[in-house]
Amino acid sequence: MKLRSLSLQLFRQHASSVVHFPDGLIGIIGSNGAGKTTILEAIGFALFGSRALRGRIEDVRTRFAQPKSGRGKKDQDLRVELTLEHEGVLFRIERTLSDAELYVGGEPKPVAAGNREVSARIGAIVGMSHDEFVATYCTEQKGLEFLSGKKGATEREKFILRMMGYDRLEQVQDLLRDDRKEKRSILSGYEASLGTREELEQRLVQEQQELVAVRAKHDEASAALKKGETDFGALRERMLKLEDLRSRHLREKEAVQALTVRKEEREKRLKSLADAQALAEEQLARALKPLAGGLGLEEALSAAKRRVFERREALVAATEAARKAELEWRETVSKARAERDSVSQQVEQLRTRSKRAGGLKAGSECPTCGQSLGDSFRQVQEHFAAEEKKLLKRQSDLGEALAAVSAEPENLVKLAAGQKDAEQSLKAGEAKLQELSACLQLESKLGEIAKERSAVLADLDLAQKSLTQAEERLTDLRFSEETYSKEKGAHDAAQRLVEVQRLQRVRLEGEVNTKEALVQRTKEDIVRFDERCLEVERLRREVRIFDECDRILTDFRKFVNSSIRPRMAELASEYLADLTDGRYSAVELAEDFTPTVVEDGEAKRVISGGEEDILNLCMRISLSHMLAERAGQNFSLLMLDEVFGSLDEGRRGNVLSLLEKLRKRFEQIVIITHLDDVKDGVQHMIQVEYDEGSGAAHVVAASEAPEELALALNV
Repeated sequence: MKLRSLSLQLFRQHASSVVHFPDGLIGIIGSNGAGKTTILEAIGFALFGSRALRGRIEDVRTRFAQPKSGRGKKDQDLRVELTLEHEGVLFRIERTLSDAELYVGGEPKPVAAGNREVSARIGAIVGMSHDEFVATYCTEQKGLEFLSGKKGATEREKFILRMMGYDRLEQVQDLLRDDRKEKRSILSGYEASLGTREELEQRLVQEQQELVAVRAKHDEASAALKKGETDFGALRERMLKLEDLRSRHLREKEAVQALTVRKEEREKRLKSLADAQALAEEQLARALKPLAGGLGLEEALSAAKRRVFERREALVAATEAARKAELEWRETVSKARAERDSVSQQVEQLRTRSKRAGGLKAGSECPTCGQSLGDSFRQVQEHFAAEEKKLLKRQSDLGEALAAVSAEPENLVKLAAGQKDAEQSLKAGEAKLQELSACLQLESKLGEIAKERSAVLADLDLAQKSLTQAEERLTDLRFSEETYSKEKGAHDAAQRLVEVQRLQRVRLEGEVNTKEALVQRTKEDIVRFDERCLEVERLRREVRIFDECDRILTDFRKFVNSSIRPRMAELASEYLADLTDGRYSAVELAEDFTPTVVEDGEAKRVISGGEEDILNLCMRISLSHMLAERAGQNFSLLMLDEVFGSLDEGRRGNVLSLLEKLRKRFEQIVIITHLDDVKDGVQHMIQVEYDEGSGAAHVVAASEAPEELALALNV
């Protein structure tokens, strides 16, 4: 297999890079972090998909790229395109994070599409997986260190076995030993807790004997309970009959008591009614004697009502006459008082004017007309005095007349006396009418008492008959409370005995169940003991099998080491002869893969530093050659990533010279390094530069691809 070209779009630092891989010794040179190893990662991604990526998938797309949007989304996708030649056929792989296509030759249509399908097809074409591809064609710096003496023989052996994939034997053996350790631990626990079968059998015999004894007690308790239940059943039947008889006896007894109480109540009521009747008759006779006057109650009542009516009419007439006379008298008194009051008022007015006139002089004006009084002043004063005297005489006369008419007239006194007599007569008539009404109520009460007495007599007769019948039924029952108490005592005692016997049987049933469970448990313990014995034996066999497998794997690992060493020594000898121009023709490998150069049939224990680098390189190339042989592929491609890191300038020159000699075996050798002094030692140089400002890597090729390759790529 040979690489032809690689195109990277938005792949880590490479926003847009194209790398051509001609035949020969190719140097990919750039500073640390510029994106050199990213080219190898992109080759693995194109061939095998995301399993070849380092870190997280979401971090692979160029971090400074714009987010995908618009119609040009496809141009903003992460994309890797790899062209390679295998067995004379060109293959072109286009892969993104979500899709992949594989083209053969110049065909316009892909022969496979989809990430999984393309990866499977590539694996079938190159004949190896991603891990096998990396181990075969790619050599890291540590790959040479592990083959040198710096890491020690053990680390060198582990590295070779890991590269060959035989480290999985060690992993399998470790897993096997872990399983064996676990099985031994379980086996030890089983053996410690196993015990003996004789102990279980003795315990079973003892528990079975105890079970037989408990069952015998249970049978005795069951028989006693059955007899007790039979006896109790007979007592129960008799008790039920007695309970029924007692219930009827109590009902009849209650009926007799109730009827007796009813009879006594009726007798008391009858006596009470007789007393009430006698009292009412006596009261009625005593009341009618002075009121009726020989008449009947109804006639006397009617006559009393007429007299009350007539007296009420007379009272109304007397009251009206007295009212009219009183009104006339009061009107006369009112007129006399008004006339007197009028004169009294005139006297007061005259006195006021006279007092005012008393304060005037001869030259004063008249208080009435306003003219000067002059000599008539005395006449005015005399006039006022005469008028006052006249009015006082008038006032006195009117006072005497008022006193005369204020006395109550004689006719009014007579009318008032007549009215009072009429009122007293009416009250007497109404009282007599009321007494006659009370007599009527007494007569009505006597009738009600007579009716109630007849009803009570009938009820008393009925109660007496019912009482006689109830007493006869009570006598016919012939119930004895003493007999009932004796039977009930025997019944309760039998019931308690049955309950005790039942509890005893339940307790014994529990003991029987417990003993049966113990017997069953011991039987199961014996079965489990036998099963555990079989399990212990199985575990012992498994531990023996694990021991044998561990021994076989140990022998097989020794066999693998012994089978790898001759072929690896053979291939290393061939490469060493080519690189040293036949000076050294053989390499011997110890059991730990320690290499020794053979010169003229003798082992050369001490070699120079440059010769040691050659030897280590031959060992690594031999290892890759064996991996390619195991995969059934031609070994035409070699990629070395930073193998000069631990070498000084002189040794780097030696390795480059050796690699130049290997061109006749490998059509393509790709060297990745950050050392600029390697430029002169490679045939084709690819410079990888990193722009700190934009954060992007750029690929600058010192030699272009051959014209025929360019034509093939453009097909």
